[in-house]
Amino acid sequence: MNKDVLILDKEFISFVIIDDVPFDYRDLSDSSLRSTINAFHKVTNLSSQIDIIFRKKYIDQRVYTERLLNRIQNLRIIIENDPSNAKAKNEIEILQSILTRLEQGEKPFSYQIALLVHGKSEQEAKSLAEILIRGLGSLNIKSRLATEKEIRDIILLSRCKCRKEGLPSQIPFLTPFSIEKMPKPDKWSEGIYIGRDLEKGIPIFWNIESSENPHLLIIGPTGSGKTELLLSLGQLIALNYGIPVIFFDVKGDIKSRLIKNGYNFKIINPFLHSLNLSKLTYVSSSVKPLFLEKVIGFSFKLSREERAIIYSVLNRYLRINDSSISWRDLISDEEVWERYPLRRALEVISLFDTGGPFILDSIVNGLNVIDLTQIKDESLRRFIIYTVISELYVKYSDIVDQGIRLALIVDEAWTILKDEDEYGIVGDLVKRGRGHGISLLMATQNVQDLGENADVFMGNVGVLCFMNNGDKEYWRSIVKRYSNILDSDVEDKLTFMGRGEMLIRFLGDPRPILVQHNPLTRGSLQD
Repeated sequence: MNKDVLILDKEFISFVIIDDVPFDYRDLSDSSLRSTINAFHKVTNLSSQIDIIFRKKYIDQRVYTERLLNRIQNLRIIIENDPSNAKAKNEIEILQSILTRLEQGEKPFSYQIALLVHGKSEQEAKSLAEILIRGLGSLNIKSRLATEKEIRDIILLSRCKCRKEGLPSQIPFLTPFSIEKMPKPDKWSEGIYIGRDLEKGIPIFWNIESSENPHLLIIGPTGSGKTELLLSLGQLIALNYGIPVIFFDVKGDIKSRLIKNGYNFKIINPFLHSLNLSKLTYVSSSVKPLFLEKVIGFSFKLSREERAIIYSVLNRYLRINDSSISWRDLISDEEVWERYPLRRALEVISLFDTGGPFILDSIVNGLNVIDLTQIKDESLRRFIIYTVISELYVKYSDIVDQGIRLALIVDEAWTILKDEDEYGIVGDLVKRGRGHGISLLMATQNVQDLGENADVFMGNVGVLCFMNNGDKEYWRSIVKRYSNILDSDVEDKLTFMGRGEMLIRFLGDPRPILVQHNPLTRGSLQD
């Protein structure tokens, strides 16, 4: 080591000591503080490594307090002799505030701040240090090159001869808690691309296979970008995993946007395919009555009594006719015929269970769109969606723990969720889908759309996406239940998000990420 530079093998390090900062964070507005912090990091952003060392030393609080009181007493004497002395008045106010913080439990300390500047040569290290000192000077921060003794004390970790004194509240950012913590990297560092972190600019992914649950739920008002996000995720899942991805298209916008974006996909018209409920190839005879009762009951909102009758009639019928079901025979059953809701439900089912290829056999790897745009009756749409989901669930339940094998995507999910109870078909899939390799992606406008199962969905889906929403109470009363957000986040960030921007929470980690969704295109991951 020479007088100004430490030499370690091929490393040359200059030491800069900060002597005085004429202001702290309390003297600045939020915007000025942000600007000053950015300026500091620009000044220290040299073409080299810079280490910032903060050395802290204990102070005897009793001695420190006595010194403050003596100084205050002296200042009072000065003010008595010169009432116009503004400098003395300001100093006494500062000392009084320090005493107040000591009474509140803060412990004083002395400290030293040193910046270590690395260079490829002795001259470069010293030149960079001088540039740094000039840059800090432009921010009114007084600094200088360390003396040989100060350098030796730092590298040998000798007892610090710190001259600056402070309190914890003066340096709140020099604690581990000041570092903004993101969810664990394994949750967002690889998988299906979602978008970029709004604050850091880094790409954010959804790791379906390592996620605690392979399901995703998007909540946001009309125009927030829910459908675009579902389309992008569905396309990437099909591309990455080579599995069937099934969209249930209620309004027709899924099909039109896929065409507009030039995606290859298969349209499946339920009028031209059979739901095959009369045969139920994938369902064992013993559970067929229960399977059908559940699908029919939830689809057509039957009462408990009506569902019990359906189950009884099906159970009795299938004991005699094990191979297939004749819907006409069931409709003519006296118990069914006397109850219009049951008769109507079975008549509707018979229309979609005629000839034609089995709808599941028409599903291919890649994008599939089950076109429901021609079906205006809500219960009929619900019946088709529930039937397809239930049949797929049974088909894929024979093999477990083999990764993601199927993705189901439901836009406008309120159409099937708002009347589900705790034993509903979709709720059951959310709780059990992981082991069978089924991933469910849904979008809806608000939490109320989720019905009685809201807590099941919100608490169990692997990824929650809260799209832009200007309602502050929405963030405070609803979103705050499922992720760690501050009131300042609501006031300054969340209510001002734009289209395609969202707060994402990964299951198992309440720390959210603010993300801007943008479709994955050539070069979009390059900085």
